Amino acid sequence: MVHFTYTPCFDDYISFEKFKFKRNRSLLFTYIICVFFIAMGIYDVIVSKDYQMLIFAAAMALIDVLTAVYEIKILPKKRVKRILAADSNYLTANEITIDDKAIEIKNIPNENQAGIVAVYPYSVMSVIYETTDYFYFFIGTEVKILAKKNIPQESAQYVKKIISSKRNYIYSK
Repeated sequence: MVHFTYTPCFDDYISFEKFKFKRNRSLLFTYIICVFFIAMGIYDVIVSKDYQMLIFAAAMALIDVLTAVYEIKILPKKRVKRILAADSNYLTANEITIDDKAIEIKNIPNENQAGIVAVYPYSVMSVIYETTDYFYFFIGTEVKILAKKNIPQESAQYVKKIISSKRNYIYSK
């Protein structure tokens, strides 16, 4: 069993939003369509010397680049700010206990706040993603984020061993 204190920060939630973005397959389909139109424009210029289609293809490429920049750089920050404005408890300190059966998360409340203790057996988690810097625990519609840098150094291998042995564990780059 491992027990430690962890306080999530703004950057942890930004990293999670970027993780969600990388896993979104519908956006990939949109980019494939844009690349298709660009390829059609270039082909049309080569075959029929019609530069009108090239202008259309260049406009599609510009829209594609602007959309990517917005979704990668701007949208995650907006989304996290909105979430944190709605509930400041996301940034409160937590005491975490990890063992081979469950993860217990107990928030450390500020003065005049109620404390919350939640025990999450691994069996109720739909998936546990590990990236190079984080563990993401998907529990129903909720996600718990644990930065690896906050796990005590002497316990890091034990935590990784326990979590990676679960059937719902996935390593993602």
